[in-house]
Amino acid sequence: MATMKAVVLRGPHDVVVEEVPVPSEIGPDEVLLKVEKTAICGTDLHVYDGRMELEPDLRLGHEFLGTVVEVGSAVGLFSEGDRGVASCVVNCGFCHQCRRQQPGKCQGVRMYGMGLTFGGLDGGQSEYVIVPAADLSMRKVPEGTAGTDDDFLFVGDIMTTGYESVRHFGRPGDIVAIVGAGPVGMCAAMAAQALGMGKVIVIDKVASRLKEAEAFGAIGINADETNVVDAVYDLTEWRGADLVIDAVGHPSALETALKLPRFGGSLYIPGAYAEESLELPWGEMWMKSLNISGGISNFTLYMDEVINLIAAGKLSPSAVISHTLPLTEAAEAYRMFEAREATKILLDPAR
Repeated sequence: MATMKAVVLRGPHDVVVEEVPVPSEIGPDEVLLKVEKTAICGTDLHVYDGRMELEPDLRLGHEFLGTVVEVGSAVGLFSEGDRGVASCVVNCGFCHQCRRQQPGKCQGVRMYGMGLTFGGLDGGQSEYVIVPAADLSMRKVPEGTAGTDDDFLFVGDIMTTGYESVRHFGRPGDIVAIVGAGPVGMCAAMAAQALGMGKVIVIDKVASRLKEAEAFGAIGINADETNVVDAVYDLTEWRGADLVIDAVGHPSALETALKLPRFGGSLYIPGAYAEESLELPWGEMWMKSLNISGGISNFTLYMDEVINLIAAGKLSPSAVISHTLPLTEAAEAYRMFEAREATKILLDPAR
């Protein structure tokens, strides 16, 4: 039986690379993808550090790109040898939400590397992975464009997440405040520029990340050195931001984010939350008539737009990559990522 390397989570902070069987059977709507690039995402840390209770021996990873090596009988858009990038979640395409163009809210949504709670799909931090509903959930990687593989890799998650965070509520000229200068926050800042927003403000506590955000044309605010609320209001003629994005997914970030929108402004929450309940300032939220949305992104709705912008050179999400390590060094990569010693880490199965 052929085997492959895969990143496996045995328990909190216990990541190993194991030899596991290469998938030998694929369904009619599935393809087998040879993974060429994969990455660690902030959502992976929720399971890595135990914030989400999941079964042991979990194969991790939901950002990946590669080459199709086997095609199911019902797949019509892909052939062997095609190169594809998969959405990090798989939707059914026919439920009420899917028919209403809300694939991220699918009743049967599945996510790679997140266990039975999210459909039980094996993760893509491996040498091979099965992609179900391939015609719906995967896109071909364009050739001969301004984008690179490192750019297109992020179409399946963080770039499209950041893009929808701005596009959902944003209008050209809006002032956007982004809480969190991690990979999703950086991608949201890039998207805000590409979509014609006005001032883009990024808030974080890590000076190096704020410098990166400023390189994308954003205004950086260090939350350890400045009163964030006063700084944002000073930059918005004391109105507050038109759109605020919580790109972290932590109660402290949400607490900050809720103080920053103007009256009638909007808050979008792409950051993944594991908490069952949070205390929120409902009176202030009601008084300010805030528009609030978020949750799992509608990836298949926006992947094509993001691919086109990358191909045209208007989005360059590879700029967030700080490290590329062999797949075999996944344990160290996870340690570095959780410790904020890296902004974004790629894992290379060929190394």
